Amino acid sequence: MVLKNPTEYEKGKTIVFFVRHGDRGNLDENDLIRPGPGLTEKGFQQAKDVANKFSKIKREIDAIYSSDMKRAVQTAEIMSKKINKKIKIIHDFSEVDRILEKGHKISLKYLRAHLKFKRAIKKLDEILDKEKGKVIIIVAHGRIIKSILGNKLKIGIKKGNAFSYHNCHISKIRFKGKKLNYINYFNSQELIH
Repeated sequence: MVLKNPTEYEKGKTIVFFVRHGDRGNLDENDLIRPGPGLTEKGFQQAKDVANKFSKIKREIDAIYSSDMKRAVQTAEIMSKKINKKIKIIHDFSEVDRILEKGHKISLKYLRAHLKFKRAIKKLDEILDKEKGKVIIIVAHGRIIKSILGNKLKIGIKKGNAFSYHNCHISKIRFKGKKLNYINYFNSQELIH
């Protein structure tokens, strides 16, 4: 499937809607990795709201991918029901641990976290090859989305972290092959279509 009324610039391009998961429960020191906390009541409502927006274009959407962490899966499940697409779970889109927040510059844990971003970018490139010319949704985490976009914009992780990314906000990015072709909108509450 493709967009119903693609612009001349959208024809033959892959359209990716990045969605950050809904508001999550508290994260304690023992709950850094998997599956992590699920959505709060507010997070469930955010996921329902964003799912309703995507339901308006559900016939144009070819696939939905999600991180394997609980909050992303719960967000994607709500969206999946509204757009009638099965979720494809991607481990490489999961959130990295909080070591980056602790200010460690060079350590084994930091390097593992950095490699996590590289794996997410590689996985996106694989998906772009597989879903070429299609419309897809990726439900992930703020840092993962920012690192992917930072890489595609060639600005690096540090500068990419300057982007703000809110729960259940949407970015619509157009790719030509694996190259970022156009950012229609970034971190929006609305599904501008």
